Amino acid sequence: MRVSISMFAAFAATLAVLHLTDVAYELGIAESARLLILMTVIAGLFVTIREQRAHWRKARTVSCPERIRLKCWSIVIGLLGVLAYAKLMTEFGVHPFGTFLSDYAMALPVILLLLPFYVRWADKHLAEPDDAYHAFGKVLVRQSRFRMREHKAFLLAWIVKIAFIPFMYGALVLASEKLVSMDLIWRPAPVINWLFMFGLAFDLVIGASGYLFASKLLGNEVISTDGTWSGWLVCMICYPPLLGFFQIVYRQVDSIVWDRWLLPSEPLYWVWAVLVTTTWLIYWLSTASFGLRFSNLSWRGLVAHGPYAWTKHPGYVSKNLYWWLHTVPFVGVSGWGELARNVLGLCCLSLVYYLRAKTEER
Repeated sequence: MRVSISMFAAFAATLAVLHLTDVAYELGIAESARLLILMTVIAGLFVTIREQRAHWRKARTVSCPERIRLKCWSIVIGLLGVLAYAKLMTEFGVHPFGTFLSDYAMALPVILLLLPFYVRWADKHLAEPDDAYHAFGKVLVRQSRFRMREHKAFLLAWIVKIAFIPFMYGALVLASEKLVSMDLIWRPAPVINWLFMFGLAFDLVIGASGYLFASKLLGNEVISTDGTWSGWLVCMICYPPLLGFFQIVYRQVDSIVWDRWLLPSEPLYWVWAVLVTTTWLIYWLSTASFGLRFSNLSWRGLVAHGPYAWTKHPGYVSKNLYWWLHTVPFVGVSGWGELARNVLGLCCLSLVYYLRAKTEER
């Protein structure tokens, strides 16, 4: 949890500086949001590197240029795969891939320029430098034949990156921009909305960092990836572009949510507010418990602290409780038919997350 705590401290401190000074005004909302993300990520990487350096192999004096070249080719193919997928989703108008694509298009030339230097440095410190990147690089230059059994784990790990990095980064930037632009008004509804956006942005920076910085040197490498169609389906249906179809299934027939149903003058409003806020906190603590090991569809080691000390799937349980509490499906309906539609929609949503939990346990 030390990594997540350091990231939280950096996130809160940077946000405070942006709100209490003229920095956000001088930089602009977009640049301030990216500064918030950058400072948070740097804090997490700093603590992670300090913890993991003792496990690094003493640097070799000589590295193998051919191995470095092959590894670079493997990474370049993965980076281009991320670009192609983000471009495709942007062309289809899937939100928020366009936000990622604009930033990635500017960053990619710099990444490619620095890539050989990073790979050479990492190669010298890895205990086993002849890794999956090296093996797949041999396939790319036709030094060896492609064997699915040998390269499946590597390809699945990269497909997860390609599928989630654009969405997670795009959502993170948009949430951070909204958070930076929000003023904290000391009334119940604005405070609750501000806290929700604060937690959402921090949750996303943890999640995005987990996909972006997976590495053996950081101790958060992908150990295994779900290779089943059922596991991928129940996961991917919860994210764009498939999410749009799934939302049709669980969408409520009314637009009334809990804070439109209750008023701050009613005692039940505050009971409900505490319950809703508790579900957020448990969900975000669940994400924070992973630190830089967060990832869908991947196994990176057992997490047994935080909310995971109480149950195997605290994030899914709390997220589902939030939806039921937030949408209040029994309010705003005009008859038993609409009530049944609301309840069945949320039951389908909960069923999908139950199936996600079961496929992950495999």
